[in-house]
Amino acid sequence: MRFSWFFGEAFKSMVRNGLMTIASILTIGLSLFIVGLFIFASVTINQTIGSFEKQLEIEVFLKDEASPQAVQELQDRINSWPEVETVAYISKEEALQRFKQRYKDHPELIENIQGNPLPASFVIRLKDPQKVESVARRFNGNPAVEDVEYGQKYVKRLFEALNVVRYSGFAFILLLAFVSVILISITIRLAIFARRQEISIMRLVGASNWFIRLPFIIEGCFQGLLGAIIASSAVYIVRVTVLEKLRSQILWLPLNFDSTLFWQITAGLCIGGLALGALGSAVAMRRYLRV
Repeated sequence: MRFSWFFGEAFKSMVRNGLMTIASILTIGLSLFIVGLFIFASVTINQTIGSFEKQLEIEVFLKDEASPQAVQELQDRINSWPEVETVAYISKEEALQRFKQRYKDHPELIENIQGNPLPASFVIRLKDPQKVESVARRFNGNPAVEDVEYGQKYVKRLFEALNVVRYSGFAFILLLAFVSVILISITIRLAIFARRQEISIMRLVGASNWFIRLPFIIEGCFQGLLGAIIASSAVYIVRVTVLEKLRSQILWLPLNFDSTLFWQITAGLCIGGLALGALGSAVAMRRYLRV
């Protein structure tokens, strides 16, 4: 009976503060909706980066005059590095065969080749692609090495862009969470002010602090949970409309947004909504309800 009274008081308080309650719920919904999209974007970006990273290789082109002994010593040295996952030696003959296979639909290119101008090379894959630059620099000045290629033009920009997206996204989410907590605390403050006489009577008759505070905590949690439900619904709509179209049109992009991930995001948004609601209520009661 007591719990039903607490929930009833919280619901009446939400109705009494209509516009502010709606504003709080919508702000929480918008914040959590952006959080949900950011989580999906992070998963997609990580999957995309992961697929690119798996293809990321260091190609070490060898000089034609490099002796077999120097080549073998260099291969043994590469194999000893802890960052290296695999290393494959590509001879001049194999490089030419690969070139002909790759451009078999362009016979004019193959016909113009005289002899074998392609160098032998090592193809290296790393355990951690983030260390590609530091490993590539180790070949500088090696007398057996002609050139080193690892996609220098885009690798650094790719990692920098990923960090910018992550940090800016987190900053924006924190800003929206802060605004949500402020709006909830204002709503709870208005509820406390509207019930100030009732609260005074409760104090006089010996009501405990938690008896007075609990309806306001429930009200904040209600607002947070409703905002989370709105956010989850919006994320679902985006999933079944926009993302399905993107998946069918951009086949190379790994948009893996299955039902398991959706329910994990929904659970996280609900927990986040409850946490924001409880935090907003705590802020309001700490400042305006001295019980």
